[in-house]
Amino acid sequence: MYRDGFTVDDGPLRRLDDPANGEFLRSIASGRTPKEMGLDENGKPIQGDVVVGLRDKRGEDYSEPERQFEAFDGEGTSLGSEAAPVAAGGVVTPVEGATAPTVDESQPTTSIQVRLLNGKRLIVKVNKAAKVADVAAAVNASGDAGSDPYTLSAGFPPRAVEDMNQTVEEAGLAGSVVNQKKAA
Repeated sequence: MYRDGFTVDDGPLRRLDDPANGEFLRSIASGRTPKEMGLDENGKPIQGDVVVGLRDKRGEDYSEPERQFEAFDGEGTSLGSEAAPVAAGGVVTPVEGATAPTVDESQPTTSIQVRLLNGKRLIVKVNKAAKVADVAAAVNASGDAGSDPYTLSAGFPPRAVEDMNQTVEEAGLAGSVVNQKKAA
């Protein structure tokens, strides 16, 4: 409860003078659980006791809480079987017209964010058992790989991934950020 309203479960501010909140406030004032708090997400009554806790902040005006960090959970380019041309030491040669390998959705997958040389970011969806070379194939298929040979680096401090035959999981790339670096 704030001077200018109240919130429920860190939701938006609900004004005290809004008639739509009247029944809720009358229930709280009389020591009863408001009807809306006794319902599950499908609108069905919750079985058992519902515990309601109040924090008295009536001396304060409500202020919007800071946004919490949210991990990336988006989608990206699909991967699978076709590998990119790789030389010794993990150096990848860009191939024009490359196609991205496909993902087997029945197997565990992960998303990898690739920071490209041109400043763009590419989200690559891949099976955890896919080879690191498949990530390079997706970079080539994106059309943003550039024309010069490159390496992929990850971790902290960043290290070039040299064994392109490792799986994404073995290389520790699952759910990580990978940088495309110009080969030396």
